[in-house]
Amino acid sequence: MKILALNALLWLFATAASAQELAPTPKVDFANWVIESNVKTPKISTVKFYNAKQELIYEEVVEGKKLNVRREKVKKKLNEILAQLAEKNTKINQYNLVALSL
Repeated sequence: MKILALNALLWLFATAASAQELAPTPKVDFANWVIESNVKTPKISTVKFYNAKQELIYEEVVEGKKLNVRREKVKKKLNEILAQLAEKNTKINQYNLVALSL
C-alpha cells in the first residue's frame, strides 16, 4: 500500500513538473516607465521610459517634486508621455517633459 501511494505521488509530481515546463514563457512586448527615487532624497526622482524592446528611450531627473506613483494623475501623465515617446521609437534628447506635465 505504501509503495502504491508513493508511486501515485511520484506520478503527480512528474506530471505537474512537465505541465510547468510546457507553459509558455511570458514575452515582454510592451513599453513601460520606471520611477527611481531614494528615501533620503524623496524630492529627487529619475523617470526612465523604455520602448517595447526594453531599450531606454528617455530619461529625466525631476527635482523639487515628490512623484507619488499611487496617484492616478501621475500614472495618467506618465502613460501619456510614454505613448508619445513610443510613437517616435527613437531616443529623445533631454527635455523637461515630465517636470512640465506634472
